[in-house]
Amino acid sequence: MAATFVSYNIASRAMEASQASINVVGNNISNIKTEGYTRQRVDVVSVTNSGMVQKYANPQISSGLGAKATGTTQLRDPYIDARYRNQNSENSRYETMVKGLTNLEDVFDEASAQALMGEFSSFVLDLNSLAQTPGTSDIAQVVRSAAEKITQMMNMYANQLDEIRTEQTENLEVTVDSEFNTFVKNIAALNEQIQREEIYGNTPNELYDQRNLLIDKLSGIANIKVSMTPADVISENLSIPHYRITMENPSGGEPIMIVDNGKYGEMSLDAKTDPLNVKLSVVDTKGNLRDDANDLISDGKLYGYLSIINGKGTFASATENSAKGIYYYNEKINIMAKQFAEEFNSINSDIFVEDTTDLVNGYKLNTEPLNLFTDDSGSTTANLTARNIQVSTEWLKNPSYINTTKKPFIEGLPATTDYKSTPTEPDNVLRMIKRMSDQIDFKDSMGSTILTGTFNEYMTSVVSEVGTDVELYTNFSKTATNVFQTISDSRDSVSGVSLNEEGINLSAFQKVYNAAMRYFNVLDENLDNVINKMGV
Repeated sequence: MAATFVSYNIASRAMEASQASINVVGNNISNIKTEGYTRQRVDVVSVTNSGMVQKYANPQISSGLGAKATGTTQLRDPYIDARYRNQNSENSRYETMVKGLTNLEDVFDEASAQALMGEFSSFVLDLNSLAQTPGTSDIAQVVRSAAEKITQMMNMYANQLDEIRTEQTENLEVTVDSEFNTFVKNIAALNEQIQREEIYGNTPNELYDQRNLLIDKLSGIANIKVSMTPADVISENLSIPHYRITMENPSGGEPIMIVDNGKYGEMSLDAKTDPLNVKLSVVDTKGNLRDDANDLISDGKLYGYLSIINGKGTFASATENSAKGIYYYNEKINIMAKQFAEEFNSINSDIFVEDTTDLVNGYKLNTEPLNLFTDDSGSTTANLTARNIQVSTEWLKNPSYINTTKKPFIEGLPATTDYKSTPTEPDNVLRMIKRMSDQIDFKDSMGSTILTGTFNEYMTSVVSEVGTDVELYTNFSKTATNVFQTISDSRDSVSGVSLNEEGINLSAFQKVYNAAMRYFNVLDENLDNVINKMGV
């Protein structure tokens, strides 16, 4: 039979295991509100006296040697962790895009403010007044003021888009420097601390929690993949997991290693070389410069910011960001500004020109463009955009520079010519009014028609498009949030602390402890009988 004091060892181990479990339950309860804390449990194993030689021993009644607490384990599910981080990345992407697109929607707010379409209407009304009295300089000045308001509104749109781009770029820079780079650096430092603890045989659960919390936060910044392999052999009987975090290449190419145990990569941002195309690059854990980071970032806040800043929509080439971002809507306004200037400059320049053979002394009319709208040079339309469109210098000098008729009065024209001016006819003004309601082909820089309609219809399409994008991504964000919450609840059911469950465990372990104490008392009574009462 077993030695006399083996039973005392069994009782002692039972008390130790129960006490350890009670301590861990208490630790769980005290950390119920601690961010990133993972529920722990005591690993209890049965102690046996069996071995290879037992089959040669004399038959006897055999029992185990009780239970023994061997360590403390965190309750985590790697599969749920991976799903949580992937969904967190998607959720953060949509949240970032909704915020950016909402800012764009505020720029093109035609509902709550007298914006560009309102200025178009005022311009048409003033043109109608000029058509009633085409020779009146005062009315021509009012028309010019209305035209200035249109150009200023277009300038404002472009400037506000620039402000949003600057804000989004600054937010991206903060995300890169203060979040991404800080997280990977701290994760690498924790890897080194954890390895040192593991080498000495410790289980640094608190350090695991800190690392997992940082990885969760990093997953909201970019699409990441966490891998852990027991590749670092410390001794014959000890190997330490090798921890890596990568940004995978969606095209199947080489990923970017951003954490490799104690080594970490560093991301940088270039918004100066091409402000319309912000560039991210990473110096990986091997010191290699990866300037293809934009192509590998497919989720998270980084992707959301890049989509808002660099997104060219239908104007993107095969390798460019095809999201509808600031660039896309800025280009849409540029197209309208250029088309508006071209239409009215054409009408103002299209005045009647007599055949020079009918004019005495070879006199001919000026056939140079009579631009009402120009770029910021004041005279040409070579680089005209919504940002720099303005009323031409000539029109600013002279309100009557706008030609109300195709046969304006020409100062200095010889009386012998057959040319008859018609200063009281508003035919050109009527053409301008009609042009505001004409169906116009709006074309991009490649000459492709992107929309056929009036100026109001074009602006309505822009406002509707950004509104639709906001609604679409808001719905995406809500769906992603719901999925994320479901996964988060699943993870909490495994890793989170439940006060009810821990209360039940506490009661159960207390009963086990009390039973072990009772076992001690029984053993003590039996031993007392053997020593003091047998043979009396």
